[in-house]
Amino acid sequence: MKNLIYPAVFHKDEDGTYTVNFPNLDGCSTYGYSLEEAFNMAGDALFAYLDAFDDVPAPSDIKDVKAESGDFVQLVKAELYDGLSEVQRKKVIHEIETGLRLKGYTKNQAAQILGVNRSYMTKVAKGDSTPAPDMAKRIGLLLGFDWRVFYADGIAAI
Repeated sequence: MKNLIYPAVFHKDEDGTYTVNFPNLDGCSTYGYSLEEAFNMAGDALFAYLDAFDDVPAPSDIKDVKAESGDFVQLVKAELYDGLSEVQRKKVIHEIETGLRLKGYTKNQAAQILGVNRSYMTKVAKGDSTPAPDMAKRIGLLLGFDWRVFYADGIAAI
């Protein structure tokens, strides 16, 4: 397992939600309805971004990241999980394909709803990438299956 940490800029919006952007990673952003949710979503967004791309820039020193008035900079950790066993991989593929079919979504539509890029959703749907626990829960909820199918013994080490 490999851990990667990047600085993120947290901004409180007028409606009370939080927007999170990663200055080093073009297009990597997320939001949360609360600060706690924004932190959790930031870890998922970072995980998804780093998992989708092979070549990413090194993180900046947190001292070098500038935030506008009212915003703050925080380090966010992405924990990249090891691959699935072949049995788990087949279960994941089956659950996602069944969920997509029953809900009437394409992978692209599911990716848009989840706020992830299409290539990441394709990797997850093929069993080539294991989402972070919060993202696994969101995928399971969206597609109507038990999110723990992504993890060994059906239990995530959270």
